[in-house]
Amino acid sequence: MDRPIAGYRRTVTRIGLDHLYRETHHWDASVAWWEALGFAFSEQWGSEPHRAGRLANGAASVVLAEAPANRPLASSVFLSTDDLVAVAAATHSEVTETHWGTTMVSLSDPDGRTYNIEPEGTR
Repeated sequence: MDRPIAGYRRTVTRIGLDHLYRETHHWDASVAWWEALGFAFSEQWGSEPHRAGRLANGAASVVLAEAPANRPLASSVFLSTDDLVAVAAATHSEVTETHWGTTMVSLSDPDGRTYNIEPEGTR
């Protein structure tokens, strides 16, 4: 894309797809579904009723998290960057601390979809 997005300035930083984040009300069935697609846990954490883990298949990665049945499910795309501060400055956003011990910038595209950007190597 050669033209800057209105209201934003282009970053010179590298952005990559890190993982998809998906919540589920059906933990066992969701794990089986991802495993049927060839994904396997590379790490797991938490305990019932909030189990979570990263499933990987080659370069593709999904973080699956169990959510309470009375709450709508969240879903997001996580990107990674070599310069989170540059991304925040270019998009007029703040770098925030997460409850899992990293920092990130959360952005919404013009259609309202959420993207979270974390520093490269965050796991």
